[in-house]
Amino acid sequence: MAAAGKHAVLLVSNHADIIGGGEISLLTLVQGLRATRWRPHLAVPGPGEVARRCRALDVPVHETPLPPIRRPGPGMLAAARSMRRLIARTGARVVHANGSRAMFYAGLARRSQHCLAIWHLRILEPDPPLDPLLVRLADGVIAISEAVRERLRRWPRVHQACRVIPNGLDLHAFADPGGRSKTRTALGLNDDQLVVMCVSRLIDFKRHDLLLEAIAALRPAHPTLRCVLVGDGPAAATLQDRAARPDLRDAVIFTGHRDDVVGLLHAADVFVLPSPAEGFGRVVIEAMAAGLPVVASRSGGPAEIIADGDTGMLVEPHSAAALQHAIAGLAGDAAARARIGGAARQAVADTYTIAAHTRRVVAFYEELLARADRRPARAR
Repeated sequence: MAAAGKHAVLLVSNHADIIGGGEISLLTLVQGLRATRWRPHLAVPGPGEVARRCRALDVPVHETPLPPIRRPGPGMLAAARSMRRLIARTGARVVHANGSRAMFYAGLARRSQHCLAIWHLRILEPDPPLDPLLVRLADGVIAISEAVRERLRRWPRVHQACRVIPNGLDLHAFADPGGRSKTRTALGLNDDQLVVMCVSRLIDFKRHDLLLEAIAALRPAHPTLRCVLVGDGPAAATLQDRAARPDLRDAVIFTGHRDDVVGLLHAADVFVLPSPAEGFGRVVIEAMAAGLPVVASRSGGPAEIIADGDTGMLVEPHSAAALQHAIAGLAGDAAARARIGGAARQAVADTYTIAAHTRRVVAFYEELLARADRRPARAR
């Protein structure tokens, strides 16, 4: 049951491991909730990094089955019953589902309990088979950006009631740890080189190929320019083949997956996210928090985060030439990099902190509960 004086909230993760920014954002919320009157519990489909990090925060973790929902199977009803028992055991007033599969089971389970289900929507692309069902199961929806909220346009009342709450982060965790020169040396870089960095899974959708084309075009005018790609994924081999060609030889460094992203960010001069569309772009606010000027597409979440020319640079999607132009402007102007990077960090401090994110989420919990308490009992 919840601790005295606190309400329990059961947060349900689609995944047991860190698949992307969604899991990191969920963990950030769990951390923030610990300082409120809401007592977080976490439900995960199995052991993994998400559970390990929550336990390190002294947050109760419950492993419960979340079978795939695309093809109905015999385990689905058992999973819904297991979720229902977990809601009862924790005394949760709110079940907060981080993803579609989590929302399906949370929505089914909460119907026999005196609690509310919230769907945290993080993906831009509609899911026609599931979306109509999930909007009916959810008592409330949180979208991470206005762009993601547009996924609900087919359901005007749900779209209007959806609360847009941008992701947050612990700004102090992105302070300069020092050791810029040491980090650069470890990467095979020196202090005189201008470093463009991208932190992202290496998948075709992210369009790292556009970034490499932009770097190749810039090298004649900026021979000391280097590009560092942090991350791994199925597109790695193709990108490495492209980087081995003469126009990029020795200009691109592939680090693979790294856990020391903060130190790497502070070893860079410019951050570029070339993907054409992001639901939010958590890595954008992480780079901004590290004081870097960010170049990103003028679409989706980044277009809502970045004030073009002030806290970063927005470019047309799918354009290597647009990336080249923006990077060239920053490469040749150290004062602009410092000005934009400083303004970017301040923008994160003003809007995208863990405290601001948690306040907005808690306010939504309490608004929904107050509304539910005002309804006649037979209407609940």
